[in-house]
Amino acid sequence: MGLRRSWAGFCLGVGLVLVLVACDVGAGVEEPSLAFDENGTLFINATNRVVVNGVDVQALAMAFSAASSSLDALIELQRELNPPQFEQHAISATMDGSRSACAADLDGDGFLDVLSTNYLQHQISWYRNNGDGSFSDQIVITNTSQSVWYATPADLSGDGQLDIVSVWHNDMIAWYLNTGNGAFSPEPMIITTDVKAGRSVFATDFNNDGYTDVVSASMDDDKIAWYRNNGNSTFSAQIIISTDAVEALSVYAADLNNDGFADVLSASPGDDKVAWYRNNGNGTFTNQIVITTSADGPVSVYAADLDGDGHLDVLSASYLDNKIAWCRNNGNGTFSEQLVISDAADMAYSVYAADLDNDGHLDVLSASYYDDKIAWYRNKGNGTFSDQLIITEAANGAYSVFAADLDNNGDIDILSASYLGDGIAWYRNDDPVAHFFRST
Repeated sequence: MGLRRSWAGFCLGVGLVLVLVACDVGAGVEEPSLAFDENGTLFINATNRVVVNGVDVQALAMAFSAASSSLDALIELQRELNPPQFEQHAISATMDGSRSACAADLDGDGFLDVLSTNYLQHQISWYRNNGDGSFSDQIVITNTSQSVWYATPADLSGDGQLDIVSVWHNDMIAWYLNTGNGAFSPEPMIITTDVKAGRSVFATDFNNDGYTDVVSASMDDDKIAWYRNNGNSTFSAQIIISTDAVEALSVYAADLNNDGFADVLSASPGDDKVAWYRNNGNGTFTNQIVITTSADGPVSVYAADLDGDGHLDVLSASYLDNKIAWCRNNGNGTFSEQLVISDAADMAYSVYAADLDNDGHLDVLSASYYDDKIAWYRNKGNGTFSDQLIITEAANGAYSVFAADLDNNGDIDILSASYLGDGIAWYRNDDPVAHFFRST
């Protein structure tokens, strides 16, 4: 019958027992009693044991609890012995200059498509998910004389379709309107040109007005800034959050203090800072709050609840010390010292988090440039991680990593961008433990 089905049968068999235990010895009960209500429900209050047909209910419940713990331990052991395996598939091969790749449903068909940028080819492109594990040929959104650094999907127009916001090497942040079925406006709509060597953008609603705003990191002016969405497909002038992020390279947004407003995170390799800026809730942010300076050359930052305590922790990748690390959110606006997950990612350039083995804990992913490696680190659920688990060492100049269910089978797959010629690839997640449970 299989492990899950047998376990379900056991649970059903002791269902009555659990009900009885719930009604077992209550604190302060003076006299035992037995009663039925009008629906036929049996209520038992007892000051000691409950025995049904010669079976001690409390003892059986304790045995049930022990069996449950043993099963959990067995499943955990199986996950350690049989971790997910990943099968590589090329989406766009032999294309130099790929800097980023992410997944989103750009044509509204229910399948996650792939969005990418190519610095050397001056392109923003997407690849339609055919729904069968394959992707279309490259569909170019823009191909101009300027080099694009990064792009991300977001509904900036409020029409329910994902537009594209991008940052360009020529000091421009611009967006492309999704006009339906994956078609985009032919010309960029400029948000600002007041950045010097823009490197990263992220989109979210900072002022809770229902419109998606944009935040940027720019390297040559050490600037973190945001742009208010006016709600009519235009944006405010640049609103500077900080100029204290030396060579700002990465920006992210998440509610780090659980107050209902999205805060801002940055990584700046020029001063080795991973920092955050608290959203005051009125369109302003605090001065820079340094989380750590223990990352030597941080170039990527991300937020996720890694220890399951309800607070978003902070992840970083730093390229000069090859580190993937995190700082635990203490829940009071402060963070722990840097906790190193691995220092085996040679020129670590990207970090991400997702539950790859379906155990309810967010695992960590990395892309590292010099060793051409996409790797992951299994979250053990107690604030520690496994050693590096290599997915591939053939991502030539690995620059970016992302995770999403690309084949709609319930497992989280992996997506990568490689700068030195291997283009965009995805890695199908084959999780034997998850497959076992689904088949039983």
